[in-house]
Amino acid sequence: MRPGGPRRRHHGALVLWLTLTTVPAAAQVSPLSGQTLFYHQAANNYAGNHLVVDGGAIWTDNTLRTAGGSSDTLLLLGLSGDVSGEGGRFDYHLSSNLALLKYLSGSFPTRPTGFLDGRATLKIVPGFFSWIAREAYSQVQINLYTPVTPENLVSLNYITTGPRFTLRPTLRTSVLLDALYSYLNSSSVSSQFTTLDNHRYGGNLTIDRAFSEIASLYLKGKYEKVEFKDQVNNHNFSIGTAEGGYKLLDGRTVFDISGGYSQLRVYDVLGTVEGPGGTRETLSTEEFEEPVWKLQLSRLITPTQRLALTASQRFIDAATAFPLSFDQPVPTSAPAQLASGAASLQRHFGADWHIQGVRTSLTISLTKYTTHYLVKTANENDYNSKLAHALLTRELSPVLTWDIGVSYSRVNQIGTQIPGLTAQSATEYGAITNLQWQVGEHLGLRFVYAYSSFGGVATNQVGVIASWTVIGSQANTPQAFPVLAPISPASTMPR
Repeated sequence: MRPGGPRRRHHGALVLWLTLTTVPAAAQVSPLSGQTLFYHQAANNYAGNHLVVDGGAIWTDNTLRTAGGSSDTLLLLGLSGDVSGEGGRFDYHLSSNLALLKYLSGSFPTRPTGFLDGRATLKIVPGFFSWIAREAYSQVQINLYTPVTPENLVSLNYITTGPRFTLRPTLRTSVLLDALYSYLNSSSVSSQFTTLDNHRYGGNLTIDRAFSEIASLYLKGKYEKVEFKDQVNNHNFSIGTAEGGYKLLDGRTVFDISGGYSQLRVYDVLGTVEGPGGTRETLSTEEFEEPVWKLQLSRLITPTQRLALTASQRFIDAATAFPLSFDQPVPTSAPAQLASGAASLQRHFGADWHIQGVRTSLTISLTKYTTHYLVKTANENDYNSKLAHALLTRELSPVLTWDIGVSYSRVNQIGTQIPGLTAQSATEYGAITNLQWQVGEHLGLRFVYAYSSFGGVATNQVGVIASWTVIGSQANTPQAFPVLAPISPASTMPR
């Protein structure tokens, strides 16, 4: 709870619990992997710059999430928040829910878990030439149909950097050109882990034409080629996309609609051939062309209610799915992603309703994803996932905030064509309650209980987490809510 914006910070507190402590320990209120954005973006939980250091202890009665599993206590130390800044020559943005987890009984090794997305821009020649860098850390699942534990997770560290050129042919027209190099590093404690390490080369071109201060047309082109270190279990691929769209942004509405075409090329190494120029590889190529589109609409239907609708179809892979979620201008919930080196065609539909009163807020989210792997050797991994989330928050006093969340998720395997093989599925139910006490200007305590049921196996967790605010003092005058958030009377009140 923070004066003037209590419903912002406790959402962040809940996210830290959900994303950092429940992933390896088990209890979850969504199909959590480290990259899940449950309550993070969908609730717009940070009003302005905010960064806290968290530490605490969590007790779970079923560490392995199996029938008859043993209990354990986890210690965590992490960093959560959303902070950004703009200067004459340097801009940055950091969104984090990252922590180290230590299992006192040694059930799993100490490892980082959660997610982090950091971006920085160095303006070498302001207005024309700059250098961009981005790092995203997340986790994906090896098996979508078994509980999430460290043995079922792959950590991905995705780094992108390169020059950016900005041209302004007219006062209303801008052109952005990026030349990018990316590197993906993967790691896991699982014996089933297959490395996804790869290098990526590509670029982006965006042409934007403004009609007014709130409306514009744009054209986008993107190309990326992916080369894996392990080409036995993975196939190199490239994706090229061209699309055009219209964007409208004002104080109450965000509307973005676009459409285009995308081509996926998958390269398979057949062997090597000796020639005058030395040894070279012989390749076979599969090409897939699909329409891509996107619709995003967020509207303040009343001063205290926001409704958001999203729909899209695009090519993604495990590495790019997580950073893309942070680029969406409307609320979103990210599903669990499969640890696969293959690219897939993903279709997404979502709805989010947020009500914010003087002391009470409610968020309800419904999401459906369908993921299709076009390469025949991988299409047995096709699946769809459905998610439903609800979070109710109540400010009990100026220093006490209580919230309760519930969730339902289901994953179904839909692509297998293997005779005699029964398609897999998994269903999970979860609930969590959180009481936050703002002890002082910088210090807060959270008392948490979480429950989840996966395949009929229940898990309980109880814990306490202390948070120390390093950016965004709790006694500061509240900042205005972002465009997408309903205006709350509490946001204008002093302590």
